[in-house]
Amino acid sequence: MKKFNRKGFTLAEVLITLGIIGVVAAMTLPDLKLKMDASANITSLKKFYTEFSNATNLLISEYGEPDSWGLVDNDAESSAAVLDMYKKRLNMTRICLEGDTSCFAFPVYTYKGVVKITENEYSSWQLKSFVLNNGTTVFFDVNNGNFSVFFDVNGLKKPNRLGEDVFAWAVNGKGRIVRYTDPSITSGNDEPDYNYAFEIMENSWTKKY
Repeated sequence: MKKFNRKGFTLAEVLITLGIIGVVAAMTLPDLKLKMDASANITSLKKFYTEFSNATNLLISEYGEPDSWGLVDNDAESSAAVLDMYKKRLNMTRICLEGDTSCFAFPVYTYKGVVKITENEYSSWQLKSFVLNNGTTVFFDVNNGNFSVFFDVNGLKKPNRLGEDVFAWAVNGKGRIVRYTDPSITSGNDEPDYNYAFEIMENSWTKKY
């Protein structure tokens, strides 16, 4: 009878192979997680845009365009009025009153990692914020005849960076959702950090920056 030599891997070879796989996984998993998180955030951004746009259109049909809402810059009653109107159209699970920072994650960083909005700064603005049923956190900043919307699509989770999970846009006097720096809502405002949502939207919901 013939004898066959059966060669297998030694324990050392198996351990070395597993070690190499572990190193490769450790190097690639963080990048994979970042890509998955970015994709999830864009999906949430798109969903919030749809929900907010529908809510805004319904409010305009009921109350008219925002320039007829009597909105006044830095006015508590105007801020309350906008929140009360959207409360009828958005599924809010929690509302934080003026100075309460627990509904929004701070500090908010720029895309490059520089602190943009601190907890104390937000508290001094005396704005109201709220949490939606899907975890998105939002606050409005009311101006004369229009208002801005700041939101974090993954709620209180990190990284709290503009262009990653925190975005902004504005609703002008005619009820159109526009860039934060759009001429129809601001004059000479140079805040490109708040325009990432529109860059993603205009690139077919793809992050290219």
